[in-house]
Amino acid sequence: MTADGGSNSEADWDEARIALGRVADVLRKHESVAPEDLQGVENYYLIPAGVRETLENLSPEEQIVVKKVFENLSANHFYLEGGPGGLRFY
Repeated sequence: MTADGGSNSEADWDEARIALGRVADVLRKHESVAPEDLQGVENYYLIPAGVRETLENLSPEEQIVVKKVFENLSANHFYLEGGPGGLRFY
């Protein structure tokens, strides 16, 4: 059961993690992003609602911090979706 009352299959959680990796990629490619940019990410809707809301309400300065966290996780080979994939930074 998810925080918003729904249920997610294992595949949905994997896709949500991959979508979060895609969010990291969008942040990497742009100095700042609008909520619409994030909402355009494939399978973005699978990311838990609270996480989406937090991402969409980040200030430009907060986006920089989140970007640095994603970059640091990737640099340390720590991937949220269970393998080297969407969170890699080149």
